[in-house]
Amino acid sequence: MTMKWIFAAGVLLVLCSGCASVTHGTTQPLRIDTENAKGELIDDADCVLVNDHGTTHAQSGRTSPVRRSGQDLRITCTSPGLPEASGRLVSRANAGLAGNLIIGGGIGALVDHNSGAAYTYPSWVRLVFGYDGLFDRRNEQQGSAMAAAGSVGSESSASPVPSAPGATTPAATVNPSQAASRGPVRSGDTFDYLVTDRMTGRSQTVLLRADRADDKQISFNNGARIEKQNGEVVSIVTAIAGELDLATPPGGWMPGGRLPRGSWGTAFTTRMSGVPVHYDLVANADRERPIRTPAGEFRAIRIDLRGWVENRNSRLVSQAPYEAIVWFSPELRRVVRFEAKAPSPNNLVSSINEVAELTRIGRD
Repeated sequence: MTMKWIFAAGVLLVLCSGCASVTHGTTQPLRIDTENAKGELIDDADCVLVNDHGTTHAQSGRTSPVRRSGQDLRITCTSPGLPEASGRLVSRANAGLAGNLIIGGGIGALVDHNSGAAYTYPSWVRLVFGYDGLFDRRNEQQGSAMAAAGSVGSESSASPVPSAPGATTPAATVNPSQAASRGPVRSGDTFDYLVTDRMTGRSQTVLLRADRADDKQISFNNGARIEKQNGEVVSIVTAIAGELDLATPPGGWMPGGRLPRGSWGTAFTTRMSGVPVHYDLVANADRERPIRTPAGEFRAIRIDLRGWVENRNSRLVSQAPYEAIVWFSPELRRVVRFEAKAPSPNNLVSSINEVAELTRIGRD
């Protein structure tokens, strides 16, 4: 009986190994356009594309095959006399994954996941020299080049990249230059964040409102979050902003009022729905540079986080590799953009895949 089951499983694996090629295959076409800060197209830039399946080369202004993967794709393009153009293309599950779950069951889905055939990148993107952009297929409009969302400028860039289609800046937004000179946070000030779960596509706007503030300390949302005026986080009782709050280390990103610099390690435990969650991370802070969110354009320090997150349920301890990018604005003394990702232990889907972005600054 045992040999029969082994033989049957082997036949099933062989049969399902063809599911990937039947649905979408392991490559997809990708057109890359590049332009300068004035919006002028620059063709024939040399582009390097990297994901977990390797490195390929392409030229802008053309369509090239790219290897599918469950991991995001990094693109860097260079052209003489211009700062590099770069971007990250978010990998999204395609219809083939659902089809394999129906036709091939879990084994078919696993084959497509491991080969990358279950995932698709945007098919046409536009990179801007001097900027690092984010491209999410969820926002793609067929037949047109996709502009970056959450674009980040280099030191030498002069103009922001246009926002993704449909992105708007609320009229009530405070100008970032005013925010830099307005002094301490006052009672009634608000900071709106759009928090998006990329696994489900669901988004919600969360509002941090300063209900009490003096020259030393600020209380947000009736004490759910308390900060010092120098940017140090005193406590986060309720994770209003989701993973952004959960992954904030003791003291926040500006402990003692000191800006983040260099590399450092941090390990701490917080709680999510009563379950202890432990983070063991290494942080690397880069130089300050411009970044634009729906709230406006700011200068921010990029902090890369790498390490592990551990869910310490009383019955089960699960651990997963963790990576996140924090964009911290010294002028606002807070995060303006955050994205985090951690695969689940079964390695089929992401247990954490979340983005939080500042969308509005208000003042009563």
